[in-house]
Amino acid sequence: MDMKTSNPVPLRDRNKAKTREAIMAAVARRLENDGLAQLSFTEIAREADVGESTVYRYYPNKDALLEAFWAWAPKAIQRDSFPANLEELRARLATDFPRFDQREPLIRGMLASPQGRSARMQTAAERQAAFRALIDHEVGPLPDAERDRLGAAIQLLYSATAWATFKDYWNLDGAEAGQAAAEAIAALLDNARRKQRGPRD
Repeated sequence: MDMKTSNPVPLRDRNKAKTREAIMAAVARRLENDGLAQLSFTEIAREADVGESTVYRYYPNKDALLEAFWAWAPKAIQRDSFPANLEELRARLATDFPRFDQREPLIRGMLASPQGRSARMQTAAERQAAFRALIDHEVGPLPDAERDRLGAAIQLLYSATAWATFKDYWNLDGAEAGQAAAEAIAALLDNARRKQRGPRD
């Protein structure tokens, strides 16, 4: 019988992780209620049910707090992985963009914050690789420059920036915006497939 067991996480570390999670969840709620400009350590501590000094011990200033939060936020909005194919991308757009409507202050805070942009840029290489792989799956091999142009367009249409643009300039709700983005991405992929096949005899 195999008696090997994994080493348990020490209680102190588990408590630290729970405290960080509580603080991050509190930041999310305060952003959704008050927006980025009104975010305060006092309100975060009250929301997380911890002392204000505890928040400062983990995050000594607002920049550190927001940097940690924007790294945590993709998990909170279920955007911490990338679609592998068009069917999965369509399904995610159908749920993600309506969810952005429900969490609009959080999403807009992520888009407006320099720390939010910095957190997004840290996953840029992973994001690019995921969309290149999606294109390879849906279209087949393309010249690098062509694949990168297509990947950039698909990434933009799949993004919170696209959701905000559809909403602000065209007054589309999340469901309509998700459908518009999915249709545009499908059209781009169809066009790439036609180019791959070349002119018919």
